[in-house]
Amino acid sequence: MSEVLGRRVIAEAIGAAGIDTVFTVAGGHFLPTYHELGRSGTVAVVAARHEQGAGYMASGYALAAGVPGVVLSGAPGPGATNLVTAVANAQADSIPLLVLTAQVDRRYVHRNILQHCDNAALFAPFCKRSVQAASLDEIPNLIATGLQLAASGRPGPVHIAVPQNLQADTAAFFEPLPPSVDSAAVPAESTVAELLERLEGASRPAVLAGHGVLRSFGSGDLAALAERLGAPVATSRSGIGSIDTGHERSVGMLGFYGTDTAREAVGSADLVLVAGCALGEQTTFGWRDDLFAAGAQLVQIDADASQINRVYRVDQGIVGSAGAILAAAAERVGRREPWFTRRPTRTPPQNDPDRGLSAASVLDSLNRALPEAAVVSADIGNHRLWVCEQLDVRRPEGLLQSCEFDAMGFSLPAAIGAAVALPGTAAVAIAGDGGFVHTMGELAVAQDLGLPLVAVVFVDGALGILRHQAEAMYGEDHYVRLGHIDFAAAAEAFGVAARTVDDLADLDSSLEWAFALEGPALLAVAIDPAEVFPPLRTKIEQRKIDLMGR
Repeated sequence: MSEVLGRRVIAEAIGAAGIDTVFTVAGGHFLPTYHELGRSGTVAVVAARHEQGAGYMASGYALAAGVPGVVLSGAPGPGATNLVTAVANAQADSIPLLVLTAQVDRRYVHRNILQHCDNAALFAPFCKRSVQAASLDEIPNLIATGLQLAASGRPGPVHIAVPQNLQADTAAFFEPLPPSVDSAAVPAESTVAELLERLEGASRPAVLAGHGVLRSFGSGDLAALAERLGAPVATSRSGIGSIDTGHERSVGMLGFYGTDTAREAVGSADLVLVAGCALGEQTTFGWRDDLFAAGAQLVQIDADASQINRVYRVDQGIVGSAGAILAAAAERVGRREPWFTRRPTRTPPQNDPDRGLSAASVLDSLNRALPEAAVVSADIGNHRLWVCEQLDVRRPEGLLQSCEFDAMGFSLPAAIGAAVALPGTAAVAIAGDGGFVHTMGELAVAQDLGLPLVAVVFVDGALGILRHQAEAMYGEDHYVRLGHIDFAAAAEAFGVAARTVDDLADLDSSLEWAFALEGPALLAVAIDPAEVFPPLRTKIEQRKIDLMGR
């Protein structure tokens, strides 16, 4: 039986597992494997400019494609530590990732070897499994089972550290080992029967949909159930897109920055079906006791058993795939007329035109300009408060965000990952001037790949939410103002076409220009720095109590 060099085994194991794209920052420890990957051409390798960007790209890819994203850090120590935030974000938002990190030669780990870090321990708090390969022979199995685990149950990251010396080892030729496809089990008949009995017995049923609906491909079944049941559908922040925002049953996002219609619908329902939603702080207004009506039934579906009964007592807890259970219920529930018909309204502009544009105006123009099936990502900050309320999201995973970890810098690389996953699909990365600089270097990747990506930077010269909060609490702010950056000039330095927009009259034409280009573009939009999203004021009052005790 012929022997195969380790570098080839690793490269072929990646391809054999069905991986078609790897996001990476190359490192000297893994040059032999990069050489094999490049020579074979079976796997597309996207060279990011920073490991954090690579991790967010893999996350955007996973969200858009519906399969685990794969990220490889070629540098053992600093490459791995650079990647941690992206992996922690994936864990918080249930994004399936396979994380591969180079490791130093295991024979010399106790000799102060360059770039050594205990990567398996480093990633363990943020992964469903974090291991170091002990031998070359187990690499194919680790990769295949890692993909399986990442996508199963509640999705999340899985990490494998690969010592560099394994590339020089040899192994017997191996058979391809594709991962097993994780298919959602059909829910038990007794479970569905109980759910149907509760739904049929409720006169005012409502649905609260979270990201679990999207990850289980349940959006179509959610809409079908809502239509037959006549139930309003509110979403968590990460659940935006689980139902078309234009659907007549959609009442918008529930939570601190959500809609009055979502709060009213959920608060007046006599049964709330919580589907794939963790009922976290943002969605529940800080776990309010009066979120649900007195005496209302609560039915919770979640792939993670630990989420059920975590905060609110449930009348029926169902552990399993939200999509599979919604499908079973939608097929059999009786049709009835809607009991809640109010539709959410959008906050009008709050700006002073002499100081800058309104975020509401930008999003209104963007909604008109967005190509069909476009994917939008949002970063962290003022702009996202407006995005969650005002963006038209017509497709599942049409809005990509860092929700539970609130990681700045997510938007641009996530949009790049989505654009790679969906060739030819337009992608839009919305960010504030504070978050955009975190991963701005990834513009080079968008340019290198010629992606149809439009970056829209909201420029207000501050970390906006913090500025508004500080001013409300103290009447002044410190350390949150940002110096001027000419983002259009910076983009052009990367070879990316760019414009600065500071006049409302130029907004529509600038977006039309950006989407007409064959490659990436950037629009730096001057936003009124004093514009406040009205629900933020309520949140600030809560923060005063949390931070100051009054």
